[in-house]
Amino acid sequence: MQFNSNQTRTRVVIIAAICVFSTQFGVTVIAPLLGMWVMVPETPHPFLVSGLIISSFALVSLALNIPGGIISDKIGRKPLIVIGLLLYSVTALLFPFSKSPHDWIFVRALQGAGAGFFFPAVAALLADITTHEERGHALSVYNMGLGLGLAVGPISGGFLFAIYGIFMPFLFCAAFALISVVLVLLFVHEPKRKRRPKEKRAGLSLDAVGKKALALCCVMVFFGKGVASVMSGLFSPFAVEDFGISEEVIGTILSVMFVAFTLLQVGFNKLMKRIGEINLSVAGLFLCVCGLLVLYSATSVSELFLMSVFIGAGIGAILLGTLTLASKVAGEGQEGKVMGIYYTTFYASLGCIPIVCGALSDIFGARLLFLGYAVLLFVLMVVVWKVGTSMLVKVKR
Repeated sequence: MQFNSNQTRTRVVIIAAICVFSTQFGVTVIAPLLGMWVMVPETPHPFLVSGLIISSFALVSLALNIPGGIISDKIGRKPLIVIGLLLYSVTALLFPFSKSPHDWIFVRALQGAGAGFFFPAVAALLADITTHEERGHALSVYNMGLGLGLAVGPISGGFLFAIYGIFMPFLFCAAFALISVVLVLLFVHEPKRKRRPKEKRAGLSLDAVGKKALALCCVMVFFGKGVASVMSGLFSPFAVEDFGISEEVIGTILSVMFVAFTLLQVGFNKLMKRIGEINLSVAGLFLCVCGLLVLYSATSVSELFLMSVFIGAGIGAILLGTLTLASKVAGEGQEGKVMGIYYTTFYASLGCIPIVCGALSDIFGARLLFLGYAVLLFVLMVVVWKVGTSMLVKVKR
């Protein structure tokens, strides 16, 4: 379904991009601080603890994604979006009062509850207001807001901490979330949605091709998003240990990664119209493989910047391709449920992969972990390409 006014639709898409910017700023603003926070004698297994800080957010979020999506199908998108943003704002103010890395794990878990309500609802809202033809453009704008938040967060966290101390990065995080709440309350009006028949309400009513396409999206986003999870949780301790670089430089490298993510969204949308969602996602997996191989062999800071461009571009292609395809197969009336499934997988990746990779890094070293993950993604890339081609996935546009 769609709004009658193009101006109204554009306004909602832009506000959605601003909202997701504020959430992702809050997610990544702590990334450059993790090395300083966990690489101390009092913290045993620092890579694992760093992974747990990142994962606690995701583990709570994934438990709420499907319920949050279903609730948004019943009561509307707007209440869930506002609740999620308010949780982001409140929890951000708790970070400066945390006394240990274990406190950060708890606070990040509370923040994850906000994500569990916010993401399925906002993605479903965009599906509500756009046709299949408009979906790719709307989601590319949304992803630009997401990427910009991811990009600004690390560099802001590093410099704000260095200049003003621990409170300032999180005050910015809370302020951005509150501004987003005001914009949603004042300017977002939902279209009326049709109720699905009662006999179809219990299950997910996709055809066989739709279910296969959704499953393929979930597999790709789990391992593709896992690259961002590895970078968020492990890169800062790795860079401190192997290169001895400061929080400001670490934040800048991570920000370059997400700048590449953001700037390429419009171009990826145009490319997606030519080659399709599956092939765009496969190309993204290949770019991530290249970035991880550069990271594995890196001996200089300049190589770390090159790595960040590869990985940022790869993640951008994967998320745009999979999110667009998943939203198209949802069908009318169950967009929230499908987006809940998608974001459950999204956050399952963020919840599981940092813990596993953090533990493996403590045992085998971070470099070997990067190499192993590159090999895993290469195998996945080949499998997805073959399965996607054989299925001949065609989404009605």
